[in-house]
Amino acid sequence: MRKWQIALIGIFVLALIAGFIYRESLILRITGMRPFVKDRFGGWLSAGADERELDTALRRIHDPRGSGPGSWVYELSRPANSHELTARVAEMNNNLAAAASEYQKAAVYYFIARFPFVSSPAKAEAYRKHIDCYLQAAQSFDPPLEIVRIPFENKEIIGYLRVPEIDMPPLVVLTGGVDTWKSDMEPQINAMLSEGLAVFAFDMPGTGESQWPLEPTSDRVYSRVIEYFKDHPAVDGEQIGVYLQSFAGLFAVKLALVDPNVKAAVNIGGPIHLAFTREHIRKVPDVMIATIAHAMRTELENNLDRQVEVSEPMSLKQQGLLKTPERQAALLSINGDLDPLVPIEDLYIISRAGIQQEEWVYKGDGHCAHDSMVEYVPKAAAWLKTRLTQQEDSVSADWAVGHIENQP
Repeated sequence: MRKWQIALIGIFVLALIAGFIYRESLILRITGMRPFVKDRFGGWLSAGADERELDTALRRIHDPRGSGPGSWVYELSRPANSHELTARVAEMNNNLAAAASEYQKAAVYYFIARFPFVSSPAKAEAYRKHIDCYLQAAQSFDPPLEIVRIPFENKEIIGYLRVPEIDMPPLVVLTGGVDTWKSDMEPQINAMLSEGLAVFAFDMPGTGESQWPLEPTSDRVYSRVIEYFKDHPAVDGEQIGVYLQSFAGLFAVKLALVDPNVKAAVNIGGPIHLAFTREHIRKVPDVMIATIAHAMRTELENNLDRQVEVSEPMSLKQQGLLKTPERQAALLSINGDLDPLVPIEDLYIISRAGIQQEEWVYKGDGHCAHDSMVEYVPKAAAWLKTRLTQQEDSVSADWAVGHIENQP
């Protein structure tokens, strides 16, 4: 082989390596953000972000905290601003379908721009614009979106209700976790609606527009929502389920055990016990610690003892619930077996404690099995419909403790 050919091959190999490194810098050159981006990228695409557009924005980022060019919030707001402007032009031209589509895209990018939580004035502005664009897009939703305000503890639970054109449909109460909020879960909401289920989406305590901090007793906020809808004229108050994602998955399991008004519960990647132990907490990325601290309205940075102190009471084992229950709702738990934020053993520990559940574990996937959402979200919606419309009041006998569905 001639020298020039060897040199050409060498250049090609170096280019491949450089390309890999550059792609990795996409995911990201930001210390501590890499686990978030890797685990959320697929979910952001499912929510409506364009892969190339998102990829381009992420490549420009080198500052996770600032607000100027090169910062997370600035670079992710750029495509959001562009889609918002396009939406307004379409609106002026009376092209309402195009306007709604562009507003929805803008809402997705503003969501990513304020991610993982509102930590600066620039992120607060991104979140404000996100809500504005989402509600603009919602004007074309079918079924329509209704803003509902539920009084509780001298505050308000603010959420979005959507009811299909079916007489008294079952209701699914839905929230995300510490970094994904009520207006960020349109694929999940649409999957429920497609099954003829009404949906009420609100923010987990400590996030979004919630007026409560995240704490071990936050399930009381969910129970208040469920109590409110028991007598709502548009839904079947006897057929209520929950679909709770990420940190909120903890409350899906708890509600299945303690709230008799919950008939079926889906837990997506929820921390149950092991995630709250010192051994695991020391492995959690700083950005996740900061996000949880913000939700809890406390300071946890660089203080492992304090992190353990506030985390341990969240454990369902510490709360005395990891045991065979006298009664429970139907329960489905889903996660990826390579979740870096919540150990997969936190899914298995539920059934090992004698609690009946179905387990869908996606091999090779990460937190909340984000890369498999397109597959499992419709299946989970169908599962909820089956559980909420069956006649039995107790857990169905056709699934056993610890049944595992290992997905390819």
